[in-house]
Amino acid sequence: MTVPELVDAAIVQDVMQCMAIAAPLGYNDRFESHGARTPASPAQGYRRMFRSKRLPFLPLTLAVLIAGCSSAPQQLGDLPRTPQASAEKLLEDADRRSGAEANLLRLYAAQAASDAGAHEQTLSILERIPQSDLPTDQQIRFSQLQAISAMALNEPKMALRALRHPSISQIDSLPMDEQLRIQQLQAEANDQVGEYLKAAQQRIFIHSLLPVEEQAANQQAIWQGISKMPLANLQAAAATSTGELAAWLELALIDQELSNLDLQVRALKQWQEDNPSHPAALELPGSLSQLVELHSSRPQHIALLLPFQGQLANAGQALRDGFLAAQYQAYSQGLDQPEVSLYDSTAYTDLDAFYRQAIADGVEWVIGPLEREQVSRLAAMPELPLPTLALNYTESATPEGKALFQFGLAPEDEARSAATQAWAQGHRRMAALTARTEWGERAYQAFQQAWQEMGGVLVAREVVDEPAAMAGQIGEMLRIRQSEQRGRQLQRVLGSSVVVQPTPRQDLDALFITAGPLQARQIMPTLAFQYAADLPVYATSHVYQVGNEQNNDLDGILVAETPWLLTRSDSLYDSVTQNWPQAGGALGRLYAMGIDAQRIFTRLGQMQQYPETTVNGATGILSLSSDGRIRRELSWGVIQEGRLAESPALLPAP
Repeated sequence: MTVPELVDAAIVQDVMQCMAIAAPLGYNDRFESHGARTPASPAQGYRRMFRSKRLPFLPLTLAVLIAGCSSAPQQLGDLPRTPQASAEKLLEDADRRSGAEANLLRLYAAQAASDAGAHEQTLSILERIPQSDLPTDQQIRFSQLQAISAMALNEPKMALRALRHPSISQIDSLPMDEQLRIQQLQAEANDQVGEYLKAAQQRIFIHSLLPVEEQAANQQAIWQGISKMPLANLQAAAATSTGELAAWLELALIDQELSNLDLQVRALKQWQEDNPSHPAALELPGSLSQLVELHSSRPQHIALLLPFQGQLANAGQALRDGFLAAQYQAYSQGLDQPEVSLYDSTAYTDLDAFYRQAIADGVEWVIGPLEREQVSRLAAMPELPLPTLALNYTESATPEGKALFQFGLAPEDEARSAATQAWAQGHRRMAALTARTEWGERAYQAFQQAWQEMGGVLVAREVVDEPAAMAGQIGEMLRIRQSEQRGRQLQRVLGSSVVVQPTPRQDLDALFITAGPLQARQIMPTLAFQYAADLPVYATSHVYQVGNEQNNDLDGILVAETPWLLTRSDSLYDSVTQNWPQAGGALGRLYAMGIDAQRIFTRLGQMQQYPETTVNGATGILSLSSDGRIRRELSWGVIQEGRLAESPALLPAP
């Protein structure tokens, strides 16, 4: 078909004149509604949310160009999508127009800026457009562009606000692929703000509508989000959900509630039988699939290398009893368990000799030792004859690939947890009051690093040692003397009858302390005396004595503690404390550590391959760092009337 068959010569002449005008603006002979590019990364995916749909060149192109001689395009589909049509050129053209024409060109400039990855510019352009004045399809595009840029700038709350605009309720007027992309954007934003259940519901809703090649990624996103839900939230959601969502939640509960590998695998197989048509039943999420593989290849003979003599004998016995109690839990339900051999670590000054003996006995895995100096020797060995989960930490780095893992009740975990908790409560400027001890310094260094990495400011630090000097140190930290001096100056100016109460420094939100019980019992009364009784105080578990009635002076202190002693909700708590009453006291932390050692050693392979894996343990939420160390996220409570209790104002306990 030739041009004369469509238009007459006069029209062609007019078109040629329009094209001459359009060329300097960057418009050419290709008109598209949206641009199509393949995202190279998730972040770029937000920038390339739109798919291209080329419009026919004739006769629509001629019609648009002819209309363009007298006015700007009136619809989104009228706008050119070319590399030459930059945001700047479109804005220049928009500034020469007014009303709907200018708004549309600016909206397209925002589109061009978004496609170019200039997301701050995109938001700036959108600020110049009154969204409520736009037609519905343009309002939807406005919200979509705003959300894409907000996500790219790590502002998911802004993205959700954009996607709550009334126009989004009318996305059913869009092509299906556009609807799906907006819903995926909503799900991603909900995930980013921690609304994992909402995100899962959205992804489940669209799953069958997605192209087949996108469904696996969508399914993985559902699992990753649900896996991040706190256990209490999972349990509450599972109690009220139905259908496919309920089955997903049940799967996550198997992963979180049942820490024992044998119980997990049995529950997984039962779940697959009960939900044969569920997408995850056909292909389990990778982390769960690996649990089945780990179970089939788990060790059949374990060595517990612990001190059963000397100063650490009580600790060794508590660890042993906790480990065996966790093993017996599965055994009592008819599940075979590995053989366990006990070795007294105090009998081995040469760890090579221990490993030779263990190998001769048929041992495949080692749990222990507890002594820090022995763990340091393990770390210094070029290779370990058997994979080992040491029950303490060494200061030296472990070479990558070495079969050594480390797990303990380190004060560093509590300090990092304090930083996380304080930040979550909205504090940004803190001071530290630390004991002059080796563990106190370690805790402070861990807190300082975690706090500053989050963006927090450490305004002061005092190292406490002598009880007589503590009041003065706290006063200096709070700058009470400066406040008293200002008060006296005011009294000299206004008269001595004026009462001026000193106030602590105003740039301090909260206090972090590492101190023993005797020191801690001085801190809270001193803070009250120094007019800072309302200052939130976060402390490590060293600050109080479990079951001691002399904790009254500590009321109000927020304390990091194991779930074993705070929530007392572990499935083994009742049976263990009935057999060993001391497990409900200070030694309970070691019983809990033994329980967790049994739960995690078979899952270390999974935790290595899937770093996001966590285990809800008796000692905290457990994860594995890249250097082979187990990290703990602690529960938090508050001391009330001398006893540690849960506090609803704090982050949920594991």
